[in-house]
Amino acid sequence: MGRYRLGDIIRMTRKSLSITQEQLSEDICSVETLSRIETGKQNPSRDVYELLMERMGRIRERAYSILSVSDFKILEKMQLFEEAIQSLDFHRAEHILEEILKKPRYTNLDKQFIIRARCLVNYRLGRIGIDDFLEELQKAIRITIPKYGSISLVNWPLTYNETNIILNISTAYAEKKDYQKGIGILEEAYSALNQSYMDEDLRTMMQVIILNNLSKWYGLIENHWKAIDFTLQGIKICKEHKIGIALPNLLYNYAWNKERLIEKGVLSQENKRECITYLKQAYYISCAMQYPYGEQFMKKHLKMYYFECVL
Repeated sequence: MGRYRLGDIIRMTRKSLSITQEQLSEDICSVETLSRIETGKQNPSRDVYELLMERMGRIRERAYSILSVSDFKILEKMQLFEEAIQSLDFHRAEHILEEILKKPRYTNLDKQFIIRARCLVNYRLGRIGIDDFLEELQKAIRITIPKYGSISLVNWPLTYNETNIILNISTAYAEKKDYQKGIGILEEAYSALNQSYMDEDLRTMMQVIILNNLSKWYGLIENHWKAIDFTLQGIKICKEHKIGIALPNLLYNYAWNKERLIEKGVLSQENKRECITYLKQAYYISCAMQYPYGEQFMKKHLKMYYFECVL
């Protein structure tokens, strides 16, 4: 879930920059001390931590913003919450959130998660409007990025929590029809993922989600070729890393943007066969992934636009 100890943060940042322990520790602490910090055998002082992070180009004020670790049971429930949101089962997500709220004490990361989770459920269930939703999300992100909105995130080492919130913020702008703002936020986040405090699997999943959203929103502002480029990037990553959950949406986005180019006369009618192929792939993958919403959506689209039926 993107929660790490001090040593984890130092180790991951150092390795991402290809810096040796000797290079990092010089004039700050001994190599042996750094090794013990990175393996969790010793906690660094605040000064040592900040000096190490500053040497690696990281921001001092962030030093203690992402350190606390929730207990394992809470982390499990947070993962279940995310799965319920992905399945559009917002009532189940709310029930899981209520279980999380029974915990008497919270870390900063827990508070950040709870603010996002509560406003996400309330918005999707129609209890708050888009402006309140956006305001709460910005409140959540500023727990760990106090200057959010006034600084660039291009080189920011994002956590899993932060990336989820930024995705929700960008979606909120898109739902307000401010696609350019949503696109700008996502493009910064995509660049920041290379610096992120996430393991490779989580980072790859987030990349795919961002590419999927970029392909949708570039399509909606009629930059269809750029949208298609993003879908192809996302499809390639899905196939290389065997990520099925986002693939139907990317395949649909590819077909949808090709359809718009056909309508504009930019592409010939012959391209419709390719669109049908991609939509059928999206349908069958949705079936295999037990994704009923996607399954019905693809089926309806094929029947409405191409008079094609799938079993």
